[in-house]
Amino acid sequence: MNIKLAEKNDIATILDILNKATLKLLSKDIKQWTYPWPISEVEDQIAQGQVFKYEIENDIVGTFIIKPILQLNNLSIRENSLYVGRIAIIPEYQGKNIGASIIDYCQSISVVQNRDMYLDCWAGNNKLKDFYNGCGLNYLGDFPVDDYFVSIFQF
Repeated sequence: MNIKLAEKNDIATILDILNKATLKLLSKDIKQWTYPWPISEVEDQIAQGQVFKYEIENDIVGTFIIKPILQLNNLSIRENSLYVGRIAIIPEYQGKNIGASIIDYCQSISVVQNRDMYLDCWAGNNKLKDFYNGCGLNYLGDFPVDDYFVSIFQF
């Protein structure tokens, strides 16, 4: 297992992971993500050093972003906070503690940098909310976004 910043030559693999994960969510009627993912968004975030990859034996099986955040659904958040998002794992690798490893990695960055981190999920995704609670994240509540609600967590 290895977590490191994604590079420009990882774009196709990152997009493939995001699109596969999105299709699985859509099949469960979880509509927080849009399919297909725009390549320009992923390219820009890789160029800014915000996209991470999770590798097993040099194969990328997961991805996520960490980026600066100034505001989150009208919550008061500490200046210099970070947002963890787009945690996506290839469906055949889900359920193998990769998500927990990603959360642990992000929590360690939060501690080392003394920065609050936030993440969210569709409020109807009870399985993911239970997972985040089980990882020790602080549930802040459900907040409206467009025509649905997101559950926001902090660590």
